[in-house]
Amino acid sequence: MTYDDEYVTDREKKISRALAAAMHVGFVLLLVFGVAWQKRHSEPTAVVDLWSTMAPPRQEPAPVKPAPKAEPKPEPRPEPKPRPAPKPEVKPVPKPDIALREKLEKERKAKEQQELEKKKKQQELDKKKQQQDLERRKEEEKQKEEVKRKLAQEAEAKRIAQEQADLKAKLAKEQASAQSRLYDEYVRQISNKIKRNIVEPPNLQGNPTVEFEVRLLPGGEVLESSLRLRRSSGVPAYDQAVERAILKSSPLPLPTDPTLFNMFRELNLKIRPKE
Repeated sequence: MTYDDEYVTDREKKISRALAAAMHVGFVLLLVFGVAWQKRHSEPTAVVDLWSTMAPPRQEPAPVKPAPKAEPKPEPRPEPKPRPAPKPEVKPVPKPDIALREKLEKERKAKEQQELEKKKKQQELDKKKQQQDLERRKEEEKQKEEVKRKLAQEAEAKRIAQEQADLKAKLAKEQASAQSRLYDEYVRQISNKIKRNIVEPPNLQGNPTVEFEVRLLPGGEVLESSLRLRRSSGVPAYDQAVERAILKSSPLPLPTDPTLFNMFRELNLKIRPKE
């Protein structure tokens, strides 16, 4: 109930009480004035005195004075009361079954909220795990690509190194072959020069082979002290003739490239008269 409703009800009650009081006062006044008017206009009648002669004379009752007419008091005007502060709303006390249903409903909603939060947390954990797995797979793929790249670089480096080694070996082989041909060519020239200076002994039979060890100086000169017979031909006269021819042929022909001198520093010369 609001303040206005309470104020109207209180006012109605006061008006009802005032009207009831006015009605009672009017009724009393009507009764008093009615009795007085009846006594004033009634005619005198014969009164039979039944009292004995011995009885005292009857005394007439004193006339009843009419009660003064009560004037109605003016109805007091209700003064407006200060508007009271609104009362706090009193919630109705729920019945036990309603309270139980509300409690169960709250528990159900709380449980659903917990399940929802739990599911949300699990989804977040699953999403985080998936992100971690994705990052781990990316890192593994990156590491694999790095390993492949390193293996490819190593394989390429090995291939290049092998190609370089093969080329170097090929060049060395070609160089050795060229040097071998060059060596054979200059040994042949040296042998031919020595042969031109050999004075063969008379009655030399067959084609004997004599072998000398010779040490040369950078200009091709024969170091006489180093000249040594390694294998005799079996004909001492032919061996001596070849030795004299070697000394006479000095300086021996050598390549113009000084870096090739080491190939001819020490020579094993095999001389055959008929070659």
